[in-house]
Amino acid sequence: MPENTENRTMETSEESVRIRAYDDADFAAVAALWSRINRELAPADMRAAFEHYIAAAIDAELMHLKGIFAQARRNAFWVVDSGQGIIGSFGIESRGADTTELRRMYLDRDHRGRGIARRMLDCAESRARELGFSRVILSTAEIQQAAIAFYTKCGFRMLRTEIAAAMTASAVGGGMTRLHFEKR
Repeated sequence: MPENTENRTMETSEESVRIRAYDDADFAAVAALWSRINRELAPADMRAAFEHYIAAAIDAELMHLKGIFAQARRNAFWVVDSGQGIIGSFGIESRGADTTELRRMYLDRDHRGRGIARRMLDCAESRARELGFSRVILSTAEIQQAAIAFYTKCGFRMLRTEIAAAMTASAVGGGMTRLHFEKR
């Protein structure tokens, strides 16, 4: 991969972080990050559903990140390393000749508001362009209001909403509304 999209150190107002390609040795830290953030998001009446979703997502996807996000498939997956541990993750997954999906963009709450999420998104968009994609899509749940505001601020426009009735490795289900966005 080109240097400008991987293994980059960025200075923020309070810390230095590095975006780098995911490695199998990152599994436990990424699983802990995903679990913690999803538990933080879980409404009180959906905690059991979120626990089931966390287990399913780890089993169906996280344990297979290298295969799912393989470069040969025009995909990529990164972690954000603060030097003290993994504080973020994100990837892009091909959805067609000109479209890629931004996936699993998580940033630890203690590191938000410092420009790191914007750098993560810039990295993903840069790599998407290098791979020949002209469109980035994503989806997020209605409970992720900060994410919705962030993506809108970064130029994504909402395409549609849907009710996620059934749980999948990508959605909690339980009647939660999912919002779908795109950026060209």
